[in-house]
Amino acid sequence: MGEKDHPDRIDDLVVLGRSHPEPIEDGRHTVCLGGYSPTHGFIRLYPTRMRMSELYRWNIVSVPVEYDGEDHRKESYKIEGSREEWDILHKKIEKVGELDYVEQYELVKELATDCRERLNENQISLGMVTPSEILDTYLEPTETETVQTDLTGQKLIGKNEFDYKLYVKYRCQDCEQKTPHDQHVIEWGVYQYWKKHDNPEGVIEALRLNDDDYSKFFFIGNLRNHPTAYVIISILRFKKDKLLARGAKPEEQSGFSDFM
Repeated sequence: MGEKDHPDRIDDLVVLGRSHPEPIEDGRHTVCLGGYSPTHGFIRLYPTRMRMSELYRWNIVSVPVEYDGEDHRKESYKIEGSREEWDILHKKIEKVGELDYVEQYELVKELATDCRERLNENQISLGMVTPSEILDTYLEPTETETVQTDLTGQKLIGKNEFDYKLYVKYRCQDCEQKTPHDQHVIEWGVYQYWKKHDNPEGVIEALRLNDDDYSKFFFIGNLRNHPTAYVIISILRFKKDKLLARGAKPEEQSGFSDFM
């Protein structure tokens, strides 16, 4: 897909999640954003600055974009001028709305019909899945990499500088894969939790992964250099009785709790 096939601006991007900030060689600390546009479908947007209040989950934003010729995934975009205008990048993004509690659930429920196997077969790099069964949640030790610094000497911490990685093994609804999915969770909130708490395994409870009072949905995406490997970008959690109290139909109960 060439540059002419991409829009110059996306006016209706709903932020669904952001991964942990990662350093890149030129000294920037960048965050990959995943979202959904009713006009253009699932969107991957990077690089973005680490602290951008416009890009909180469930915000609807308008952002000028350009085609990244080095990333051939059709869902991938850069913010226009992200390198040259890095210091004023936040000025390019306008918050135009925000989903309320029920709207959040309705959107995710509508989108959550994918399976990693189908996404891979169709060369689609982003999707939403409904886990029908969570078989295991576990931590694996990380092979620590060399810490990079910016031009001032400040450390730029990425996910590989943490002691652990979180994985979820699950089956999704209408799954086409013979074996269970087993995916790394790169949600920013996981690493924020580990920064604040001494118990690494506590993040599993914080995400409500084994709590039947919550409905869970996984926003997943593949890796640029390993397109057949998918990770969990964001775990969207909805508390059943909370959404019911806000007017959802009984058969569509759910609710959201976020510690990011």
